[in-house]
Amino acid sequence: MARTTLRILLGFLSTAIFFAAFVLVGDVLLAALAAATVVVGQIVFGRTTGARPSHAVWASLALVLTLTGVTLAGDDTTSASLASPAEFTGSVSNCACKPSAKPGHIPLAPQSAPKTLAPSPGPV
Repeated sequence: MARTTLRILLGFLSTAIFFAAFVLVGDVLLAALAAATVVVGQIVFGRTTGARPSHAVWASLALVLTLTGVTLAGDDTTSASLASPAEFTGSVSNCACKPSAKPGHIPLAPQSAPKTLAPSPGPV
């Protein structure tokens, strides 16, 4: 039982490496590259020792590739709308800063004595 559990955990080592690298680095491509490197290392080590790679290694590779593909194919509409080029006409016909749009004279309020506040009607 313990040996089977250890084989499964070692089989999914690349998935653990993928998540750890993604949390530490924040880039899904680098995390996928690290996980794929671990899988290749496991397969090479398994072939040199005469053992076949377990099903967990292949399942881990499939999981990492699926998560990477889903992440990269995600629809990010917010960044697409920010990246769209602005319409530029080159004219200032609708600009509010034209001299004709500015008022020539702003009337000032008449000067009056400063107001004082009335005392509050009850205790504070």
